[in-house]
Amino acid sequence: MVNNIPGKFSIHFLSANPKDFSDELIELIAKSKKISKYINLPVQSGDDKILRAMNRPYTAKQYKDLVRKMKEKIPDINMTTDIIVGFPGETKKQFENTKKLAKELNFNVAFISKYSPRPGTAASKMKGEIPKNEKEKRWKILNRVINAKNK
Repeated sequence: MVNNIPGKFSIHFLSANPKDFSDELIELIAKSKKISKYINLPVQSGDDKILRAMNRPYTAKQYKDLVRKMKEKIPDINMTTDIIVGFPGETKKQFENTKKLAKELNFNVAFISKYSPRPGTAASKMKGEIPKNEKEKRWKILNRVINAKNK
């Protein structure tokens, strides 16, 4: 067990993939004094169609269930996430799904990025580029939603 390793240190999870969080890992974090209770768990989007387009192997419901389980088992968890707004083809309704997920899960912090194409990726070839001003608007809205509870 990690607690038996001598020395003063702590282990941090940075940007772990939701698919990698088993019940066993959650229990280990909950019980360990040497594993940080700060976890960044990227969701990227709160909409299943966008998650599939991003090649994410989970649904919004699976992600929400995982976060709720983590918060139940690790009450003092400091949960952050990464979100991308303006992914190609993201509709206003799909953005609203992301906004709703963010409100429901009440993250401590969210690192919100505006989608930008990267050469050679599947997304860079997708149709439905979101205008820059709309990405900026969505970023501001989501930032207000997440930071409103931190004031």
